[in-house]
Order: sequence, then C-alpha cells, then structure tokens
Amino acid sequence: MILTVTLNPAVDHAIFVNRLRVGDTNEILRAETDAGGKGVNVARIVAALGGEACATGFLGGDPGHFVESVLRKQRVQTSFVRVEEATRMNVSIEDSTGAPPTAFSAPGPLVGPAELATFKEGFVRLCQGASWVAIGGSLPRGLPAGVYHELIAQARAAGAKVAFDADGPLLADGLSGRPDVIKPNAKEAGRLLGREVRTVTQAARAADALRDKLNPGGIAVISLGEQGAVLAYEGGVLIGQSPKVEVRSTVGCGDSMIGAMLWALDSGKPIEEAFRWGLAAGAATARTDGTRIGSGEDIRRLLAQATVQGGP
Repeated sequence: MILTVTLNPAVDHAIFVNRLRVGDTNEILRAETDAGGKGVNVARIVAALGGEACATGFLGGDPGHFVESVLRKQRVQTSFVRVEEATRMNVSIEDSTGAPPTAFSAPGPLVGPAELATFKEGFVRLCQGASWVAIGGSLPRGLPAGVYHELIAQARAAGAKVAFDADGPLLADGLSGRPDVIKPNAKEAGRLLGREVRTVTQAARAADALRDKLNPGGIAVISLGEQGAVLAYEGGVLIGQSPKVEVRSTVGCGDSMIGAMLWALDSGKPIEEAFRWGLAAGAATARTDGTRIGSGEDIRRLLAQATVQGGP
C-alpha cells in the first residue's frame, strides 16, 4: 500500500473566463470544483493506475466531506482526522490568453494539540502497512515546526520508504529527516542549494548534490517544465524527456509524477521505467485544465512517448 499524507488539503475551485479583466465584471464560462493537495493528488494517481492507496491528514466541515467523497469515488482509502474548522477552499481564475492562472490560496484550518496527537497515533499504525509514504504540501495553522521531520522519521522507523515534496523552510525541515525520494522543481532546488538551476546540466549536478541529503540509496528528481526532468540515483543520472502535449495547466503535475513513480517502484519496475511512468503522468496532468489530474488511460497512452537516457 502507498500511504499519502496531506496535512492541509483543499477544495480547489477553478473559474474559467474569456479574458480576465481586473477591477471589472467577468462572465464565468464554466467552473469546476475538485479535491486538492499534494498527497491527495498522489493517492488519486496511484489509484488511477490500479494501485492501492490510502490518504490521511486533516479534514473539517463540508469541504472536508467533499474531499473525502472525491477520494472514495476514485477508489482511494481514507483515514483522516476530523478537525473543528473547515478544510480550506482555494480559487483559481484561468482565461483563454494562455497566461498562468491567477490563484488565491487559503491558509487552512487551525489544528489543535489533541487533534495532532490523534493523527500521530493513527499515522504510526498506518505506516506499518505501507511500503511507501508520500508526505508533502503546506501546513495548516497550529502545527509546530519540525512536524515533517518527525513524520518522516516515524515512517522510516516503521519500515516504509518516504517520498517528500514541499518548498522553502518546509523542504529543509523534511530533508533533515532524510527521506528516500524528493522532487523539487528547478526553482525550489536552486533555492535549497543556493545556486542557479536552469539547464539540464545544472539540474543534473543539483540532483546529484541533493542525494547527499537523502537516505542512502535515495532518489532526487528535479522537474524542468518543457525540458523534462532529471533524476539522480545510486546508479548515476537519468535525463527524462516528457511527452509533447499542449500544456493547459501545471497544477498537480509534480504530484502526478511522484504518484506514478511510486506506483511503478512499488510494482517492482526498474528505476528507468518508473521515471518514464512519472514523465507520462506529469504530461497527462499538464494537458488538463483547471486543477484536474490525468487519467490512468491518458498516462498509459503517453507512456510510449516518454524517453529516458543516461545523463552527463
């Protein structure tokens, strides 16, 4: 089983207009509502590919019930802790100009010490039945610094491997727990290492440097948008080229890559093939608009177009 942890999930509301006019009335062409959050997306991709996934974290109010219903409809097991305040709702506005969406992100509910203690107790139990644990995303209000470090350590102590994805101080906190897999984008990797990461060669060197911060035998993946991605592992560096698709949204692409890679690794596939599955999943999500993620059918169809070769 692949366990995913989303401490601050969301209901994502995507609004589509013809051309966004700030300070004026805009006619809504259509609107979509979906479940969001890094771990939520990872779990949905795993399930879409036929894997067993369980999602945990915090949910509250009617928005929380909505997130859980979306997951269950997509054959994801759920084991969330209910909190008093409602799960956050994020809004994005996308127009037909091709510009990136305008996004509004809410901070999330307040999580108290008792709720956190309940979560930790259940988390340790869930880890005992998991081969992989995917942890990531922002934190809701009330959680202490160092919580990601603690969760990664608990998961590893239970015998599970850990994939981690966050940004800024949260990324540094999680890395101090030495996860097995990380997947920052180029900007995040550059911030973490204090160097420029723009080209494939720079990304290859950065990914190799990031491996020093992981559990021995760890995997560091750096996504490069249209340039594909770079993966560093104990056998060297791999350069991946994503399938060519019309990019409609980048929301959830990294989560999709992680989900497909973990599913492939958990299925016993070699690292090169797992990387190809990740590239295909990221592309499948990129060709959807709003906050939707790619379907299992699209991922399988795009797999043949994902290429991997040895790096510099």
